Amino acid sequence: MCSSDLRFWVLLVPFSIVAACTAIYARYLPDVYRSDTLILVVPQRVPESYVRSTVTTRIEDRLQSISQQILSRTRLERIIQDFNLYPEERRVGIMEDVVEKMRRDIAVQVVKGDAFRVGYVGTEPRTVMKVTDRLASLFIEENLRDREVLAEGTNQFLEAQLEDARRDRKSTRLNSSH
Repeated sequence: MCSSDLRFWVLLVPFSIVAACTAIYARYLPDVYRSDTLILVVPQRVPESYVRSTVTTRIEDRLQSISQQILSRTRLERIIQDFNLYPEERRVGIMEDVVEKMRRDIAVQVVKGDAFRVGYVGTEPRTVMKVTDRLASLFIEENLRDREVLAEGTNQFLEAQLEDARRDRKSTRLNSSH
């Protein structure tokens, strides 16, 4: 046997063993599915010359605030129970650890401009899709709720300003008539 044949076998045998072990290991790994949804945040449609926007924070800041509410233990625990997620972990562990595992399986990231992506990873494809849909719905609802609160605050401020202007105008007319 020459040295080039020996080098060939020295390379081929370890490579074959590693490839076979990797294939066997991969065969026994559970299937993992990922579902993502892209949410576009539509900006205010009223021209700025008429009414200034009531939403002045950047999407990253708003998204972080909304994420804290959506990824709270109460909300995630509800989703876990509704979709019967992590049954084995719930059976043997504590709920706080299960909620933390779910937080790790959720991804929220800003995509160019006024869009963000919500994703979830799990072992059942239909459930993963439904959980992602629920998360997206919660983000949209929370964003709408925040906008309503901001708009209501702006409305109250404008009404107070209008009332002040009316009082000032009335008092100016009274003072000028005397």
